[in-house]
Amino acid sequence: MKTVATGSGMLALWRASAFADVDGYEAWETHVNERLHEAIAQGELVPVGIQADGAFAVRAAVAPEAATERESRYTVTTSEPYLFVADSGPVAISGIEAVGDISRSPIVLEVQAGRYAVRAALIAWDDEPGARGPDGLPGPTALPDFLVLLTPAAGEERFRSDEETFNPPA
Repeated sequence: MKTVATGSGMLALWRASAFADVDGYEAWETHVNERLHEAIAQGELVPVGIQADGAFAVRAAVAPEAATERESRYTVTTSEPYLFVADSGPVAISGIEAVGDISRSPIVLEVQAGRYAVRAALIAWDDEPGARGPDGLPGPTALPDFLVLLTPAAGEERFRSDEETFNPPA
């Protein structure tokens, strides 16, 4: 579990090779911002759209690893699956504004090449008794804000392509 920050209201899981040409703000605008929907649909990037700036605790898990019993108990909502295509190169989680700059990514994973169904779970870590320390901040055993779970795609999934990760409450 690592802390991932954004000043743009969105975190992202992304494949480094897909954004290798990002070498500054103008390139980021062209390769990320202006084609965000395309990057999501092609499996280059999975948004964790939180609609808020800040620093969030994130845990990434690659199957067979899964949500822990505690994470499952305090999960508020889980996204529909997003397509993610890995190529055996680095995969990162960062704020959307850091896509393309692996050095600004607190989470870097090595994932086997293949097609993955990625789901993001929003966890109400602060609902768990004892999760806050005496200072009111997350204690040492607090759950993450988000769990990003990569599972090999079965081939029959219908993948989400919305920038907004979670459906609004009904």
